[in-house]
Amino acid sequence: YARIGIPHCPVCGKEITSQSVDQIVDSLMGQRSGTRATILAPVVRERKGEHEKILERIRKEGFTRARVDGEIVLLNEEPVKLEKTFKHTIEIVVDRIVIKPDSESRLAESIELALSHGEGLVVALLQEDGASEGEEQLFSTKLACPDHGISIEELEPRMFSFNSPFGACPSCNGLG
Repeated sequence: YARIGIPHCPVCGKEITSQSVDQIVDSLMGQRSGTRATILAPVVRERKGEHEKILERIRKEGFTRARVDGEIVLLNEEPVKLEKTFKHTIEIVVDRIVIKPDSESRLAESIELALSHGEGLVVALLQEDGASEGEEQLFSTKLACPDHGISIEELEPRMFSFNSPFGACPSCNGLG
């Protein structure tokens, strides 16, 4: 590829840079005490296929849960069947942890494991006590705003194409 550009934070306009494991942990530890965090490692992001080998590898590595297309599934029960012609997102559930002052080291280990499986990306699904809906945060050891914590993935040409779901307008899906 030719260089696509230099990403900037949409809030402050500063150049977006990579985050370290410590910065990610500090950001999550800044959540209110008692917040439940599910640490996810994205292994497939919007790709077509059945992904049987990937799901089998995840199960063999000892992980019991994964989030497939937004739903948490148990891997040790019946096999997950995916449509070959649809795009799927598969994320390994690395850890489910309640954020408290003494959970920092466990959180750091989980983040490191998620980053190694997710190729530098980790998703934290945060749910406050009593809340039915959770907030999702994407962290990257590649690109993130140091002040606001806004993370983006590596820029790709498909992000700038209205014909691609990654570059399409979210309200009209690129149809105008």
